[in-house]
Amino acid sequence: MNEKEENIVNQFRELLPNLKNWGKFVDTTLNSEILAEFLNENIIKITPNFRLKDEKTFLFKALYRKKPYKNPLVDIEDKIGTRIVVLKSSDIQKVGDKILEHSKWKAKITKSIQQEIEDKPNIFDYQSLHIVVEPIEEDINYESGIKPTLTCEIQIRTLLQHAFAEVSHDSTYKGPYKNDKEILRHLAKSMALMEATDDYFCNIFDLMSDEKRYYSQFLKEVIELYKIFNKNFNKQDLNYFITESIFELSEIQKIDLSSLTFYVEKYKEKLAQIIQPQNGLFVQQPIFLLVNYYFDNHRTMLKEYWPLNLDLLKNIYLANNTSFEDF
Repeated sequence: MNEKEENIVNQFRELLPNLKNWGKFVDTTLNSEILAEFLNENIIKITPNFRLKDEKTFLFKALYRKKPYKNPLVDIEDKIGTRIVVLKSSDIQKVGDKILEHSKWKAKITKSIQQEIEDKPNIFDYQSLHIVVEPIEEDINYESGIKPTLTCEIQIRTLLQHAFAEVSHDSTYKGPYKNDKEILRHLAKSMALMEATDDYFCNIFDLMSDEKRYYSQFLKEVIELYKIFNKNFNKQDLNYFITESIFELSEIQKIDLSSLTFYVEKYKEKLAQIIQPQNGLFVQQPIFLLVNYYFDNHRTMLKEYWPLNLDLLKNIYLANNTSFEDF
């Protein structure tokens, strides 16, 4: 190394202990205070795990890129990098907003997906939201003079974008194929396909979350009916596999909510006796109300098209004091 290179590297080495501490703090804060609220929503697919830029990479970026850096230790803001991978593009902004408004750091957007699309609407390329965070002035863990150098770049991307980055970033854009036009064309086509796929995913989830759709409305009402018997029932305890399997019976034998409501009100005492722990976990699911409605009103259909384990249906017969073999 020449003198200039050694000077930059030595400054970077002196900063490393504080960079590591800041990286650990950022990851811990993200996981425990910001991302925790999204875990139940199945949004976060890969949690952050910071990495430090190595000496040689920092040195080449500091001294030999076309872009000049007056003060590399401050101006190069991805000395620490950490990554959050979410399910779909509409989740990126949700997570990004929480990071930007958090009080334990100063945060700014350094790369915006929407801005890139607006600037280059006819180009399909790698996309992610980049946010840089550094210690606030009130942070007593670091001397005020080094705080501007402790920058961590948080990248937020979707699973599809993450897959694209794994293929393209190190293998192509930083590898020997950077100028191979055929490979670059294939990458652009794959990114276009991924963007279209993400749009479909977002539309699907929007439809699934639409409370006005029949299934959503029906399920919501069934849960409310079930709270007559268990007022503390939480939607998080819903078994979707069982619920969806039973709900398919409504395609064979239609039922409206008013009929189910009337049935529950009429046979409330009987249902309350069945919905007891000794009768198993199935009766602890709201969709049991629909099953028992079919048991009392469409028993032949229920037995013929029963979608789950037959022993479970036999338990329903038993709970209703009825012999399974008689039908």
